[in-house]
Amino acid sequence: MGDIRRILVVGGGVGGLTTAASFARCGVEVVLIERRPAFDIPGVGLGQPANALRVYDALGLLDQILATGFSYDSMWLFDPARRPIVEHKFLMGDERIPAFCALSRLELHEILLGAAERAGAEVRLGVTVSEIDDDGDRVAVRFSNGEQDTFDLLVGFDGIRSTTRLHVAGTAFAPRPSGYGAWRVQAPRPDDVRGMEFLQGVGSKTGAMPLSNNIMYLFHICPEAPGANFAGQDQARLFKERLAQYGSYVAEIAASLTSESDIVYSPIEPLMLPWPWFRKRVVIGGDAAHTFAPHLTQGAAMAAEDGFVLAREVLNDDVPLDDRLMRYSMKRYLRCAFVYTFSGQWLLDEQSVRTPEDLEVARAELTQNASARIGVSDRILDGAF
Repeated sequence: MGDIRRILVVGGGVGGLTTAASFARCGVEVVLIERRPAFDIPGVGLGQPANALRVYDALGLLDQILATGFSYDSMWLFDPARRPIVEHKFLMGDERIPAFCALSRLELHEILLGAAERAGAEVRLGVTVSEIDDDGDRVAVRFSNGEQDTFDLLVGFDGIRSTTRLHVAGTAFAPRPSGYGAWRVQAPRPDDVRGMEFLQGVGSKTGAMPLSNNIMYLFHICPEAPGANFAGQDQARLFKERLAQYGSYVAEIAASLTSESDIVYSPIEPLMLPWPWFRKRVVIGGDAAHTFAPHLTQGAAMAAEDGFVLAREVLNDDVPLDDRLMRYSMKRYLRCAFVYTFSGQWLLDEQSVRTPEDLEVARAELTQNASARIGVSDRILDGAF
């Protein structure tokens, strides 16, 4: 372990828990703090691609995740009536590891939390960082409850509104409104939804991802005003209006929405922080450093990779800590920048379909090129990280 014997992880999401488990399994004393007083995890579901599953495999969690979630190896593109455009078989995974396994966000969180705690990480809830004093040799931290402590490294996986990022990079880099938002809701899974689906519409896109044999989630991506907040509004009516052009199971789900439906809306706010992702002994990862359009389902996967690679690089103490953190930053930036660019372009391309004529042009282009294009991404992301 060398000079890193005790670390503080800020944030208890996928990236923070993966970081805590990765360090603690190597004998590092880990304290993880989470601002929420309880792990009542918001969100619907997460598709975990093969690259994320390899991280979980290294943590001894693969079998548990595969037994919990829904594995699949293909995705389909359809038109609004769910008429086929193209099928893509993923070029990811191997004999042991499927291309994708999707599960609820809460289930994945519980698995990762269990791994971190079994490895010896201490978890403190309802606590945030109030003050950081980093003298280059140790990080002194004052917490929101008034307590103080010192660590060899502070790791910020505290999300898109990260306060740790402010310490590392100031206010120059922040998530920017894209003008698009994502709606999600869980629903029963029809038998013929066997993997991730996209239904390309006019002015929007919708689709589904199975989470188990019985449940999937429906998602919808469309233009929304920057700063839009639908809390307290009739979300069922608003969601129905946005789904009006779609047929098949989408129409059935839309008709079933009521005020009791657990509808989740979130704006798409991309961010790609330039490297280095650290300052002295404070380093960040996950949504604190990068957020993407959801099209490659790599947001949580990149956060998990960040945490795993950070532990690997930091604990390989062959060079000074600054060099190890720079090595982490450079390795992670390249992969994350690819996801940021690819998913962002996909978002813009699909949302440029504004008329029925545009849809026919898109159908022809997708039929010819979509599978090959996604295959390039598969090969890159299935590679070593």
